[in-house]
Amino acid sequence: MKNRILITGGAGFIGNELLNLIKNKKNLIVVDIKRNKKTIKKFQKLKIKYIGGNLNNKKFAKKIFKNVDLIYHLAGITKVPNTDVNLNKRKEKIIYNNSVNIMNNLVQHISKGTRVVFPSTHLVYENCKQNKKIFKENSKALPKLAYSRGKLECEMILKKNNINYAILRLGSVYGFAEKKRMFNLPNLFVLRSKNNQNLSLHSGGVQIKSIVSVKDVARAMVFISKKKYKKELYHFVSEHISVKEIGKYCSKFNKNIKLINTKDKIPYLGYIMDCSKILKTGFVFKNFYKDFVKEYLK
Repeated sequence: MKNRILITGGAGFIGNELLNLIKNKKNLIVVDIKRNKKTIKKFQKLKIKYIGGNLNNKKFAKKIFKNVDLIYHLAGITKVPNTDVNLNKRKEKIIYNNSVNIMNNLVQHISKGTRVVFPSTHLVYENCKQNKKIFKENSKALPKLAYSRGKLECEMILKKNNINYAILRLGSVYGFAEKKRMFNLPNLFVLRSKNNQNLSLHSGGVQIKSIVSVKDVARAMVFISKKKYKKELYHFVSEHISVKEIGKYCSKFNKNIKLINTKDKIPYLGYIMDCSKILKTGFVFKNFYKDFVKEYLK
């Protein structure tokens, strides 16, 4: 079968949005660790081939990754700690090993010439101590927790194995999702606002957040997969706004909530991701946080 497209972790947040943009689903394969009836029925209804399984398993991974032309590699643990306070070392090890093991299985078993689009993270700079420091793609990475260290190691694995890849270092991804996926701050604030809950601004909300819409993430993945790239890394953030500004957007569209300043410590003040490289490809961001909040709360 020609032009086979594989989406790993395709039953998740970004995967669901990506599915909406892929018109020809005949040669599409979705793999995810979820094996519940609800997920299976969903893909049956969409007439998309769905395979439930764990890509950490080498035998399973070998079957999945061979004879594929394009891989959108989204598989991995996403609900992770955002601070090192009371960190669970066992869970940290699981988070790191999960992403790295799957990537090792991928590069070992994919066919020659297979294109790989991989979402990394802006958190590869999370140990930055300088407020509003500007990072470019060639800046030295400063990871700290297992999630960012795992993503960075996956980047290194792709680079070392002569893979035809495109890496997108995503900001904090927000957008409409199931309640259990509304855990990162841009999503959590709007969900709490929907429920008429006040918003706590740690350290007065001074922290800068690098954010991007899930709709733009999916658009960029499809866009970049159609370009003639080889071994390219892109920073991918549409907005840099403070937690206080995020809170203000929410309170603007729900007058019943209050913004409460606290003295709680924050892990870092925030930094800026230079995204000029992705913009030079011709990609244009079309979705912004203020519009998302308005739509979600109205």
